[in-house]
Amino acid sequence: IWVHVDAAYAGSACICPEFQHFLDGIDGANSFSLNAHKWFFTTLDCCCLWVQDPNALIKALSTKPDYLKNQATDSNRVVDYKDWQIALSRRFRALKLWLVLRSYGIVNLQKFIRNHVKMAKHFEGLIAKNNNFEVVIPRNFSVVCFRLSPFALTGNQKIMSSEEDLNEINRKLLESINSSGRVYMTHGMIGGVYTIRFAVGASLTDYRHVELAWKTIQEHADTLLNDLCV
Repeated sequence: IWVHVDAAYAGSACICPEFQHFLDGIDGANSFSLNAHKWFFTTLDCCCLWVQDPNALIKALSTKPDYLKNQATDSNRVVDYKDWQIALSRRFRALKLWLVLRSYGIVNLQKFIRNHVKMAKHFEGLIAKNNNFEVVIPRNFSVVCFRLSPFALTGNQKIMSSEEDLNEINRKLLESINSSGRVYMTHGMIGGVYTIRFAVGASLTDYRHVELAWKTIQEHADTLLNDLCV
C-alpha cells in the first residue's frame, strides 16, 4: 500500500513551528506533496513532491528506449527527472520557488502565513458574532467554512428550513456574492451541509479586504432573506 499525504494547501503552513504538529506521523507516509502556488507565494504552477523511496517511483514511471540513453544513464551521476513523471520533459518550475525562498526568507514567509491566519481568525470572529451566520467546522489555518444559519430563518413561516432548503439558500447566496465582482468564494459539502469557503491567501490581502468581504456577504444575505420573505 502506498500512503500519500496531499498537503497541497495546508502544507505551506508547516513552515511555522506552531503548525508542525499537523505533520505528526508523516514519517509513515510514502510520499508528500504541497502546491507552492496555493499558499507559498509562487505563480502557477509549482508543486513540490517528496518521496521516501525514489526507486519505487522510478520503477513505476521510467522509460528507457535506446534513443534516450547516454553515458549518464546507468552511472547514477545525474537525476533523470523524466523517470519521475509521465512526460519526458518539464519546465524549470523550481527556479521561481527558489526565487521566492531567496527573496523573502523563512522569517518573512512565516510572517505572511501567520498574518493570513490572523485575518481568517478575524473573519471567523465576525461570523461568530452574527446570529444570521454560523461557522460549520473549526478553522485550523486561513480558510473559514461558514453558512447562513437556520437562526436567520427562525420565525418566518414563508421560508422552509429543512437542510435541503438551507443548502439551496446558501447556494443562492454564494452565487449572488460571486456575481457582484467584489468577492469570490468557493463552496464545499461537509456532512451534507452546503458550506461557503472564505480563504485568505493572496500576497496583497489585508484587513480592509476582509472587512469588504464581510460587508458584501451581509448585504447579499439581507437582500436574499428579504426576497424570500416576499
